[in-house]
Amino acid sequence: MGHSGRKLLIVDDDPNEVFFLRHAFAGTAEDLEIRHADSGEAALAEIPRFNPDLVLLDLNMPGMDGHDVLGRIRRDEVMRGVPTLIFSSSESEEDVRRSYRAYANAYVVKPRSSEGYRDLADSINRFWYETARL
Repeated sequence: MGHSGRKLLIVDDDPNEVFFLRHAFAGTAEDLEIRHADSGEAALAEIPRFNPDLVLLDLNMPGMDGHDVLGRIRRDEVMRGVPTLIFSSSESEEDVRRSYRAYANAYVVKPRSSEGYRDLADSINRFWYETARL
């Protein structure tokens, strides 16, 4: 597929979270291609193929958790430069600190409402795709 727009990879094992994120991002940018990986292992296989501009990475997943995935991303020559945001329901200060120690670019707490998802998608789109240089 010759997609020349922006690319987002959502890594989350919860189909409801993926649905809310896809719906929220659908209204933020016409040229945003979204792909989904439902496990850490799937994400590590998808990142080199898809070459996303940004990864939203769930922290609590069965098998390889978000911290493990982030560690593998940062140690990999090809993937290490991909901006990666931890996207978690955890508000634990230890999870936040551990994520930044593993070189997460940001830590985002999952919203509790559809309006919260829209606001989050808008904020991510404005900062990561319109303000930051990727």
